[in-house]
Amino acid sequence: MIAEHDMVPVPGGMFTAGTTETDLDAIAREQHLPRAWFEDESPAHRVTIAPFAIDRHPVTNAQFAAFTKSTGYRTRAELRGTGLTYGETFWEETTGACWRHPMGLAGLCAVQDRPDHPVVHIAWPDAHAYAQWAGLRLPTEAEWEYAARGPQALTWPWGNIFDPAAANTAELGGNSPITCMNEWKTWWKAFRQEHELPGTTPTGHFPQGGSPFGVTDMAGQVMEWTADLYRPYDPSRYYGHVYRFVSGRYRVLRGGGWTNYRYQTRGAERMCADPEHTTFCIGFRCATHFVSPTEREHT
Repeated sequence: MIAEHDMVPVPGGMFTAGTTETDLDAIAREQHLPRAWFEDESPAHRVTIAPFAIDRHPVTNAQFAAFTKSTGYRTRAELRGTGLTYGETFWEETTGACWRHPMGLAGLCAVQDRPDHPVVHIAWPDAHAYAQWAGLRLPTEAEWEYAARGPQALTWPWGNIFDPAAANTAELGGNSPITCMNEWKTWWKAFRQEHELPGTTPTGHFPQGGSPFGVTDMAGQVMEWTADLYRPYDPSRYYGHVYRFVSGRYRVLRGGGWTNYRYQTRGAERMCADPEHTTFCIGFRCATHFVSPTEREHT
């Protein structure tokens, strides 16, 4: 049985991908991370997108369970026996942490307890295998950004002013922005004491945070794999040795997750990771070639 997908058609169009130099300077002034962390969003450049369709929500635990039940597939974290979770002060390899048990074997059961939450602890090959099984694919990096920002190239899916109530981020319900690591650590200490981890929410829980096309959960919730290998926007520009090392090796992640703050969940923010990397903040959604009603009638 193939899991059902609520897919949103996205018309073709042109938009400005990335971030201008002026906006990068502003981001650097407003929080603790240096501009070098966001430098790879430049230069801003025009991109033409062909029509496509994308999942309205990230793939859920229930959908991924249907895939594993149908195929017997085991994820990279399951085969490895560990997955990354964040402890008191840093990332930890947690025994038994995988999509079924995001905090390890002693934690919650994702399928039973959170069927409508996005699946996590997903490596890129896991996401790719699911998409193939579903007859779909992963969105390209440009498609993902266009679906999140729209033709206007909005900063966040809902607009250019951050709304802490519009997305599942570290600032959800907060009275002030997180602008430094100490503020984040204070949030994390309180959050892990007061909430069952991981801190995902049911998909579509923040309809007010939808993109111009009606796609939800594209800021916060989970970081999402895209189809693309990470490449610099300007191959002739030196962004730093880290970017040079990962270019052509790592896969692009977009959207930020429930542990990230406002500037890490912008639609233009580029993240990347080793394709085998899994955490309790990483999931995905699918895309496909857009089939018009006329095309559908003739197939």
